Amino acid sequence: MNSPTGSGSLVLAEELAPLVAWGTAGWTLAGTVLGGTLAAVAVPRLLEHRGPPSRWSVSGCAVATGLAVGILAVRFDGIELVAFAFLACVGVVLAAIDLLERRLPRRVIAPGYGVLGGLLLLEAVGSRRWGNLLTALAAAFVVALVYLLVALASRGGLGSGDVRFGGLLGMAMGWQGWPAVVTGTAVAWVAAAAVLLVARLLGRRPGAIPMGPFLLVGTLAALVSS
Repeated sequence: MNSPTGSGSLVLAEELAPLVAWGTAGWTLAGTVLGGTLAAVAVPRLLEHRGPPSRWSVSGCAVATGLAVGILAVRFDGIELVAFAFLACVGVVLAAIDLLERRLPRRVIAPGYGVLGGLLLLEAVGSRRWGNLLTALAAAFVVALVYLLVALASRGGLGSGDVRFGGLLGMAMGWQGWPAVVTGTAVAWVAAAAVLLVARLLGRRPGAIPMGPFLLVGTLAALVSS
């Protein structure tokens, strides 16, 4: 025989499910609209050697941002969701520029540190999760330092933009703990290596591949799985 408490919890969960679904749909729609707007307005101003992005590029950014924000909305809420949704929006813009021009603009990444760090600080104040904040800051430094060493060792295989972007993403993953940092970094590099291997098996020599998209995907995977 089911207990009254268990039955009440089940009923409450059933009542809240539609609200959660509508909330996720709302965040997905907001991410899609914002992603498309940023791609149409911000990306052309950040490109140096190309004209305005095509409609396909704008649509791709809109879909990618909406999907990323929607997935994050399933896992997070409140200020955490705002922080990571901001990262997804900025990350998709940066990934698009990296695909188009093989670079990650510093004037987008540098303010991102302040915005993401400020939002995580607000969350730490409200939830008393000071340990998470310290780990996030430490992870940003450690990931950026490791990527800097890789960039110096590879002599151009990794750019300064990748180093800065890696630090920003490391801050987000660090908020979830060091296992998330390891997971996100591993996913990013394994995915990049797999794409490079497939390209070579097909007889292509892509040389240096844009790491921005892979770093972003790895971070999102780590955030939602941690």
